[in-house]
Amino acid sequence: MKKQFEQFRPKGFTGSGDRFLYPLIIELSKEIYKLEKSYSYNTLKLDESQNFRMSNLLIEFAEDLHNDIGLWSSIEHYNNLMFNTPLPLFVPENTEINGCFDKNRIKFFFYTIFVEFDDNLIFSPQHHDLEVLATGVSLFLTQKFKSVPKFSGVKLFLNQHNDYGWDFKRKLVWIGLNSYLFRYSCYRYAQEKNDGKIEIAIAIIDDFICQENTIWSGLGVIDILAKALELPEKIEADVRSWYERFISYYRVVSLKNKILELENLINNEKYLIQTDDDANIFQPGEVVLGGLVPFGDYYYWSGSQRKLGKLDDNTILELKNNFVRKSTRIVYRYDKKLLAKAYDSVKGHYDDFKAFFKDDLVIFKDGKSMKLALETKDQQKNDVLSKIGLNLLFNKNKIKDPSPKMNLSNDILESKNGIGLYFNPDEGMEIMLFFDDLNKGFSKKGENLTPDEKETIREFISSRAISPNFVQKMIAKNGDSSIAVSFNIHKDVKCTNYLLHQYKGHFYRNKYPEISFKID
Repeated sequence: MKKQFEQFRPKGFTGSGDRFLYPLIIELSKEIYKLEKSYSYNTLKLDESQNFRMSNLLIEFAEDLHNDIGLWSSIEHYNNLMFNTPLPLFVPENTEINGCFDKNRIKFFFYTIFVEFDDNLIFSPQHHDLEVLATGVSLFLTQKFKSVPKFSGVKLFLNQHNDYGWDFKRKLVWIGLNSYLFRYSCYRYAQEKNDGKIEIAIAIIDDFICQENTIWSGLGVIDILAKALELPEKIEADVRSWYERFISYYRVVSLKNKILELENLINNEKYLIQTDDDANIFQPGEVVLGGLVPFGDYYYWSGSQRKLGKLDDNTILELKNNFVRKSTRIVYRYDKKLLAKAYDSVKGHYDDFKAFFKDDLVIFKDGKSMKLALETKDQQKNDVLSKIGLNLLFNKNKIKDPSPKMNLSNDILESKNGIGLYFNPDEGMEIMLFFDDLNKGFSKKGENLTPDEKETIREFISSRAISPNFVQKMIAKNGDSSIAVSFNIHKDVKCTNYLLHQYKGHFYRNKYPEISFKID
């Protein structure tokens, strides 16, 4: 088990406090077993393997706090900005935390990290056994870390210079793959992308560390590390924008003094890329497909590059049009003229939708009546949806962006439990199935909800396809007490903003409409 602990440590960096950590993991594992004897339920009990994993995570969490490494303080910093409290659900707004291993800090850690052990687990922040566990662990850490030197190999690694983009990237990769905050999320993400296989490919790592919003208040790995390293303001803003990698076809202009000049063939802008050598791997005039991210005065490659050689104008035009059509939202990251055109188009379709339905949220009794209404609308406004170019994305309880051809799935057409159709003015249409349960659940304002109503509300909040705008539309009518109750939170606790960030963090970054335009 010691090898399992050591595999997550940064290679070549050791502090005098590191040798205390593994013995503390073993001690804490035994302490948790003792604490479990005082539990009232089995909900939070761990098996032997889970116990060791949890103890390992806790000691690394404690190492972070004890040495002021900055990862955890970064989370609390953002929490204060977003929710006016460092620990939402556990500490009231505008309240400070007392002590390094404050019990409420431990509670928030457990409340969040337990999803890595059971992603279906929904338990109350006031759960009796959470109080027992957090209190016991807080006392244990407070006592044991008094004798641990404040010198950590992790801090030593993270304190290395950040002169170049690859210096930060090296730390970012380690944090995403190995840190107590993200490693199990990263493994789960890799499995999802590889049909259940544990395969940590470079492209998958890059996607996770740059793009994904995590269980920690919906923050990305880039967000947390950028703040933890206390980077200069400009650099911090740059790396926090890495979720918007400028993926495009580039023509090589020149390579001189380790600076590669590229021309983006979509928007015709030029970029200077910092390289680590002058090796003649790119030839002037050849076309390369790849992604760029900013860092200070230069850009850097992010992910892999595919060289296509020198291409004629017709081939380039075909590549550009295919890319714009298939990767619309990526193009809008750097082509602001196309983005402005897209927003104008969405606004027009939104106005048409409201003119026809008299509101931006329409409720239908079933899928067939919704289909008929939309087809009637289309007849009055020539092929509006096909101009928008929205795609149909759906699962059991929710769908976003109806298909322009209205080739609706049987799940939608045969739905008889009510359908909510919402036009998000920023992006397009969203559909929520089982809307009768959702509507009834919200209308009860936290009182006497059925299991189906609670489940549907949780699906509504956790869905990546349903926007916070849609949620706020429902809250405006009936309040948000039913949201809290559905997540086993007291109805008077302010939790909606936190839950929306946690489950829908990607909506709080730049989002773009999915509308395609042909390039001439």
